[in-house]
Amino acid sequence: MTRSAEVTETAKATVTAADAAQVNAWLENDEILLVDVRETSEYEVEHISGALLLPLSSFDPELFPSVPEKKVVLHCAVGKRSEAAGKMLLKEGHRDVVHMEGGIEAWKAAGFATEVQILPPDAQKPKPVFMCPPPGRVLQEEYLDPLGISPRELALATGLLEGRVNDLLAGTSPIGVEASLRLARYFSTAGDFWVRLQLEHDMERARHSVGEQIRQQITPRTAAM
Repeated sequence: MTRSAEVTETAKATVTAADAAQVNAWLENDEILLVDVRETSEYEVEHISGALLLPLSSFDPELFPSVPEKKVVLHCAVGKRSEAAGKMLLKEGHRDVVHMEGGIEAWKAAGFATEVQILPPDAQKPKPVFMCPPPGRVLQEEYLDPLGISPRELALATGLLEGRVNDLLAGTSPIGVEASLRLARYFSTAGDFWVRLQLEHDMERARHSVGEQIRQQITPRTAAM
């Protein structure tokens, strides 16, 4: 196969997705190397036993470990960062790249165990670790960086003001429905993809800040009331 043909095949390749049950079966049979691409702070709070930590923020596909006798499976919090890391590996020429759909959240929802950090009784309570990143971080790390697109180029391509794009990336401005539609058109995602990321991000922070207060103040209405 010629070099140009190899590049074409790589461009067509996609990151294979596997669900939590399949990944668990592979782990139990010692068939895979599970790689966690979340950040260190997330891993330290909770992780899947035996997973190797290679954060996406410092992910280098050229230095990615090669384990000939095992399949490599990537995972993150909800599946977005692991798919982005998989695309980076494909671009570098790796084959049979697999990522776990739904990430560690799907793993826990399926009833599989994780290792959780246990602090001594007198230890300071750790700061909450947020599993849903702001849309701007997803935009930067999973779209702009891998594709080599600058904020200015994105602004010109989508009709957004460059200052608006910079605010979105910095997390100082939320993504509204119009920006979501413009980004969706450019990146060929679902129209509500970006506003849903914003909603998940906002809901998670609201649960951390006022969720317990709301649970104490409000009693759920029942049919008998």
